[in-house]
Amino acid sequence: MRRKLLLDAAIQLLETTPIEELSFKQVSEKAGVPEGSAYHFFANRYDLLAALANQLAQSFADAYSQPIARENIHNWHDLADLIVDRAVAMYRSSNVASQIWLSGRTPAQVRLADHVSDRAVSGFLFSIFDSLFVMPELPRDSDPFFFFLELCDVPLSISMIEHGEIREDMVEEAKRVGKGYLSTYLPPVLTKRPPEESGS
Repeated sequence: MRRKLLLDAAIQLLETTPIEELSFKQVSEKAGVPEGSAYHFFANRYDLLAALANQLAQSFADAYSQPIARENIHNWHDLADLIVDRAVAMYRSSNVASQIWLSGRTPAQVRLADHVSDRAVSGFLFSIFDSLFVMPELPRDSDPFFFFLELCDVPLSISMIEHGEIREDMVEEAKRVGKGYLSTYLPPVLTKRPPEESGS
């Protein structure tokens, strides 16, 4: 219960507090948890932010897993674009997510946790692609989707740092970058699975 209170407090504070200014003391006071007790759940602010990154990664996975209208997905490029659009919607709806992943101010220890989360989510993305298309054999299964996620974030991050928002031209750039990278592993056309086989 107290662990959740601390995470919820961190989310509330990060909606208005720059990530580099967030202190463990602020979070414990906001949560109503004595600072000494808070250290039983998180070793320090980096540990807390890493746990928050993992929690947000699950939110992104949930967003990606929302039902997909097969009639709108004509090829794998459409699916890649949809993944980017859903990520952008999450970033725009959560200042916390955009701070952790796109601000350029996230501590290195937290970025490492972010990479671990992206590897978990990348396996999930592979399963989404595989549910709609007959996929070729890929190196170490979902590794290309890990780099797809990482690379798509670059234009979005630049947009946030330079303009304070995710601009539409940078969303399109993220799509170009992501599809360009995936095209080094995926052929131009993948066979689409029939509805009864994909389960959609």
